[in-house]
Amino acid sequence: RSTPRGATSFDVHATPAVTVHMIHSPATKPTVDSRWPLDPDIEVVVTIDVTSRTVNDNQVKISYYNREGNELAVAWLYLTCVDVSLDVDSSRSGRVKSKGKDKAKWTWGPDGQGAVLLVNCDRDSPGAGGTDSGQVDIRTPADLQDMSMMLLRTQGPSAIFAEYQVVLHVPETDADKVRVFHALRGDSPPRYKPVLGPDKLSYVLDRAGHGDSTFYVEGLAFPDRGFSGLVSFSASLLEVPHKDSPGTPIFTDTVVFRVAPWIMTPNTQQPLEVFVCSIKQGLDSNEAFMEGLRALLRKANCKLTVCSEQDTRSDRWIQDELEFGYVEAPHKSFPVVFDSPRNRGLKDFAFKKILGPDFGYVTREPPGKSVTSLDSFGNLDVSPPVTVRGKEYPLGRILIGSPLPWASGRRMSKAVRDFLYAQQVQAPLEVYSEWLSVGHVDEFLTFVPAFDRKGFRLLLASPNACYQLFREKQQQGHGEATQFIGLKGSEKKSIDEILADESLRSDNRHVQ
Repeated sequence: RSTPRGATSFDVHATPAVTVHMIHSPATKPTVDSRWPLDPDIEVVVTIDVTSRTVNDNQVKISYYNREGNELAVAWLYLTCVDVSLDVDSSRSGRVKSKGKDKAKWTWGPDGQGAVLLVNCDRDSPGAGGTDSGQVDIRTPADLQDMSMMLLRTQGPSAIFAEYQVVLHVPETDADKVRVFHALRGDSPPRYKPVLGPDKLSYVLDRAGHGDSTFYVEGLAFPDRGFSGLVSFSASLLEVPHKDSPGTPIFTDTVVFRVAPWIMTPNTQQPLEVFVCSIKQGLDSNEAFMEGLRALLRKANCKLTVCSEQDTRSDRWIQDELEFGYVEAPHKSFPVVFDSPRNRGLKDFAFKKILGPDFGYVTREPPGKSVTSLDSFGNLDVSPPVTVRGKEYPLGRILIGSPLPWASGRRMSKAVRDFLYAQQVQAPLEVYSEWLSVGHVDEFLTFVPAFDRKGFRLLLASPNACYQLFREKQQQGHGEATQFIGLKGSEKKSIDEILADESLRSDNRHVQ
C-alpha cells in the first residue's frame, strides 16, 4: 500500500533488535547496491527476539527507488515486542521449561512429549468427606504436589497491556475434566484462587506484563468412554477496542496435558503390604490361614493389614472387592485403589479405610446397579511386562474373564470394561472364564516370579492334568475315593464315576 508510482526497487533497514528475512525465488537477486526488485514473489519477514522496553522502540525503514536509482519515498514500520507464553512440563523432566516447541502436541513413549496430569483422587485434607478433587479449594500445601504446574509468562511495556488483554481459557469439552488454581502473589499465607473448571471457561489476567503467573492444574476425571484423557489450555492476547468488546485475538499459545491412566500392578512385583480379612467366628473361621500368612509375611518382611469383621461385615473376599494400582506423573506418583461395583460386606471398606493422604480411590458403578459375579475383581488380573509378536507391553496386559464373544452369558459390566480399555497402556485382553460357576479369571490362572526367561511363569489350571491324576489313582486302586464328602448340597462322586461320565469329559475337553 505504501509503494509510490514509478518505483521499481526497494531496500530494508532495521534497528539492531530486528532481524529481516528476505523470502524469494532463486532467480530473484538483489542489485549491487543491495536493492531488491519490486517483484510479487518477494516477501519481507521481520522478527524480534528481545522484549520491548517501551512502545514502538523497534523500527523498520523501507526505501523505494525508481529506475534511475532515485529515492522516491520512505515507509516506516513501528514494532513493539511482547512475550506471551504458556508453559508446562512438556519434556516430562519434572520441571516447567520456557520456549517449548510443539506444546499443543502429545505423543506416547520414552521419547514422547506433552505434559502429564494426575487425577487428584487421594485425600490430603483431614476431615474432608471424599477425594480432594471433590473440593473446589486447596486446603493443604500437600494438595499442590498432586497437581501439575503451568506458567503464563507475559512481558512487555505496561502501556501495551493497558490496551490488550491476556486471557487463559479452556475448551468447553475439557472444562469438566480439570480445575485450575492461580497462585496469587504477595499473599501470606499463599492463596490459590480457582479460575478455570467445570463452571468457568476463561480467566482474564489482572497484572499482565509483570512476568510469570503460576497456575496449578488438577485432574478431575480419568480417561473413560468418550474421554481420551487429553485436555488443552490456551492463553490469548486480545485487542480490546472498548470495555464491552469481546476482543480480537492477536496471538494464542496452546498447551496439552494427558490425564495419567490408572495402572494395575502385577503380583510378581515385590509386595509392600498385604490386606486380609479376619474371620474369627464359628465354622467359617480362618485363624489357621491367618497364622500361616503371618509366618510367611515375616519371612517376606512385608507389612500385614488385618481387616476386622466389624470393618468387613464378615465379607472375607477382599480380592473380589478391590484392586490396587497407581497413577504416575514425572513429579509425583501414588497408589490408587479401584473399588469394584460388587458391593457386598466390603462395599465401603476401600473408601473408608484405604483412601487417604497419597492413597487415591476410584470406582465405576453400572447404571441400575446391575452387577454379576464377573464384576468381582477376582475376575481382573494383569500380566507382568511382556512382548507379544514384537509389540512391547512394558506395563503388562490386563486380563478380564468373559464369555465367548459369540455366546450369551454373564459379562463384566460395560462401565468397568470401558474404564479399563480407556486407560490404554495395559491393552486389556478378554479370556474365556464364564464356563466356571463363579466365573473369575483368577480361578484358573495366576502369574508367579521366576528367575529365567521372561522373569515369570503363567500357571494354568488344567482339566487334562486332573484327568491324568485321576487315572493314576484309579490304576493304584483308589477308584472308589469320593469327592465332596462333608460338603453340604454337593453330589458326592467317586473317581470311577467321574472318569465314566462322558458328558463331564466332553465339557472339560471344551474348556481345556
